[in-house]
Amino acid sequence: MTAAAASPDSTETPQNSAAETLTLPVQGMHCASCVGRVERALEDVPGVLEARVNLASEQAEVRLDPDLATATDVVEAVGRTGFSIPVSSIDLAISGMSCAACVARAEKALASVAGVVESRVNFASGQGQVDVIPGTATAAELTAALDRAGYGASAAEDTSSADARDDATAVHARRERNRLLVSAVLTLPLVLQMIFAFMGIDAMLPGWLQLVLATPVQFWAGLGFYVAAFKGLRTGVANMDLLVVIGTSAAYGLSVAVLAWPGPDLGAHLYFEASAAVITLVLLGRWLEARAKHGTTEAIRALMDLRPDRAHVVRDGKEIEVPAASVN
Repeated sequence: MTAAAASPDSTETPQNSAAETLTLPVQGMHCASCVGRVERALEDVPGVLEARVNLASEQAEVRLDPDLATATDVVEAVGRTGFSIPVSSIDLAISGMSCAACVARAEKALASVAGVVESRVNFASGQGQVDVIPGTATAAELTAALDRAGYGASAAEDTSSADARDDATAVHARRERNRLLVSAVLTLPLVLQMIFAFMGIDAMLPGWLQLVLATPVQFWAGLGFYVAAFKGLRTGVANMDLLVVIGTSAAYGLSVAVLAWPGPDLGAHLYFEASAAVITLVLLGRWLEARAKHGTTEAIRALMDLRPDRAHVVRDGKEIEVPAASVN
């Protein structure tokens, strides 16, 4: 039994040409009536172009329009018939998220992979858990989708690999801390001249010196913002990094232009301190955020280490010792 679809002789629409085919395991079927019930339920899903169910292999082959139907819709339709499609979970470590909006974009990118039923991303821990239909989406496809969205990702690893990743993260954190310190040292003279100006003290630095101080902050300390903004634009997403890049680049670019073509009142029209201060403050905020996330992760791990390896349970009237992981 198949859903209403264009015949082989008819002209295929552009919508059908982009159709995806999912092969799904279906549990619980035991007769031809079950097959018919599942097929009818699948055909009723908007966007499903064709559905075939095989009782012997306990599989359903579904051709659908990904713009109208998703794997989640298919799984829910089968569930309403009383049968089920088993799903498996893939754990991912995700990097590059800077705000809550990044979580939504990462989950949307994961959901776009064929075979994904549900995706959950935790901003605090930088972890993602994706429920997929077995035999469809792979960890490589999921990480590739996140990469296209501008985020780094890798499959969850064992304890030794995780420790190695933690060491690499610590090295990266130290590098970012050093970047923040250098940025702060270069920005401080630019900010102090403005503070002195409010106090009526003329301590304005020469324009060329302001340019020398602000340039490393803009293009070295702020390089990460430019990279993240470019990745976001490549996927049609305007993220927080793009906002920082536009604002600071405008202030820096205008100051360079005024310095190159000076007017009668040069000092009052330079904004190097604004661009440098914004970058430094955002770097400071992200460093504090990273410290908080690291502390939370360590606290959770410390609690998990307190979990006993063995547990005593009563089964059939007898107390036995079993691995704690086997106790539900």
